[in-house]
Amino acid sequence: MSHRFHRRDFLRIVAASSAATSLAAFTGCDDDAEPGPVQTPEDVARVYPQGLASGDPKPDSVVLWTRVQPEDAAAVITVAYEVAADEDFTQVVASGELSVGPDTDHTLRMKVTGLTAYTHYWYRFAALGITSDTGRTKTAPAPDQDVPVKFAVASCQDFNGRYYHAWKVLADTEADLDFVAFLGDYIYETAGDERFQSEGGRQVTLTDGLQISARGKAAISLADYRGLYKQYKSDPHLQRAHALYPFVTIWDDHEFADDCWQDHATHFNEAQGDEQNTARRTAANQAWFEFIPVDLERDAGASFPDDLRIYRSLRFGKHAELVLTDLRSYRSDHVIPEGPIDFLLGKFEEYTAIGARQFVQKSQFDPREAESGVTMLGGPQKQWLLDTLRASTATWKLWGSEVMNTQLLVDLSRFESLPENFRDTFYFTLDQWDGYRTERAEVMQALEEVGNVVVLVGDIHAHYASELHVDFDNPGDRPAAVEFVCPGISSQALQNITVQTLEGNQTLSDLGLVDIAREFDREVYMANPHIKFTDNLANGYLRVDLSAAEVQATWVTVPDVTDEAMTGDVVRTVRRTAAGSNRITE
Repeated sequence: MSHRFHRRDFLRIVAASSAATSLAAFTGCDDDAEPGPVQTPEDVARVYPQGLASGDPKPDSVVLWTRVQPEDAAAVITVAYEVAADEDFTQVVASGELSVGPDTDHTLRMKVTGLTAYTHYWYRFAALGITSDTGRTKTAPAPDQDVPVKFAVASCQDFNGRYYHAWKVLADTEADLDFVAFLGDYIYETAGDERFQSEGGRQVTLTDGLQISARGKAAISLADYRGLYKQYKSDPHLQRAHALYPFVTIWDDHEFADDCWQDHATHFNEAQGDEQNTARRTAANQAWFEFIPVDLERDAGASFPDDLRIYRSLRFGKHAELVLTDLRSYRSDHVIPEGPIDFLLGKFEEYTAIGARQFVQKSQFDPREAESGVTMLGGPQKQWLLDTLRASTATWKLWGSEVMNTQLLVDLSRFESLPENFRDTFYFTLDQWDGYRTERAEVMQALEEVGNVVVLVGDIHAHYASELHVDFDNPGDRPAAVEFVCPGISSQALQNITVQTLEGNQTLSDLGLVDIAREFDREVYMANPHIKFTDNLANGYLRVDLSAAEVQATWVTVPDVTDEAMTGDVVRTVRRTAAGSNRITE
């Protein structure tokens, strides 16, 4: 059975159908022929340079993915597949052939249905005479199955000058995971961005590239974005993680552009005017869809944002529903423009994020935000989110949110050496929910009514465990929900980025803020009593173990990610929230 893989098509393969592919497709010979030459690992890497993957597991289905490297870029290639209930492929439950071509960069995605809930399956592909490695996946438990749920949460895996120790540790030590939730920044659109990317170590290249600084370039074309996924997915530790676990994935900003909103970038902070580029955003979406195994359909004929809707929910047994949102495609612009100076708002430099998206005076910002009417979710998605959470019958409602809900303040009022206008309280960043605090309060009110909500977040490159409130400035007796934030897999840790940013700003550096930033954990705890655990120097991932009684979060911290050899210890830190409590305990 052969299918042409059109851009809009999402191939669905019914597993209950009879096996249609002979074993010859996976041995390279007919039953009566002499055996062909034995393939080598180099052959497999040549034909499947990005490995294979699975995603969006449901009780009766899962999405499978691979990419075949063509000898001729214009070629249409036949790819055979097998799915089995055992690792030796003696119990094949689905098989067939598909065609891939240049319209999808020779990526293949297929949805296998008719599977058994809460069950491991193995899969493999054959193309150009070479059989892929074997992948393992797992279906979700049925909604009425009373079973624990175990998964990892990850985000932010910059490739430039950094290494994926976290994926190695996860694959080596977390054999019992049901899935991995990846909450954004699978790629970084930049190469050589001086703000956070080092010159040493491995580097990515861009086919075209937009010059954003003396050394830095950003992806601008479909070829650029596709090329980034191909380079990132060449990492052996990431490939191994994909081969072991199904992933549930959403995007954040760097899949398109840093601190983006809708189809607008912020690389030049308005120095060149509005950075709207719909074609670039559409290219970014297309590449993400081609390279990520998700149970979605993309409408290539529609304009952004109607080309691809990624917000969705997945149920995992009796106790967990994972609700995933898109906090980039529908959000309003940041309240304070990056371009002009505005001394009334404490913005003392033009064409910079400082004073606009970062390090913003709370007393001046709050009334401006209250009058602005900005939204993070957009109306339809917000209604969908609240309706889905309220309707869920799962014990725990898990919200996969790209950016942090927790209010994150820096209180400089006690530093008498600072000028009077700096002795105040500042938002650390308004690119997260602090910049959309009116809508956040509305959402938090709904979460409080729903109960047993755990928000899972990436983005900020640090460990955080927080109790969430409708009004962080006037918290009630009981939190509305709890939030667990995973660190970056490899991206520069939050404290280091902060220090580097301050060192690069003469005004802030001269004030001595660099020394304050070097004690970032201390400053976080002092100004934010709702934050119960943080580590702003960490890389790693978050493991979540969920039962009817509690959710246990384990932050796994890996050694220096700029050291390819991975020398040092792995540290695990545990926090819990009991059902019905909305509180975090050690």
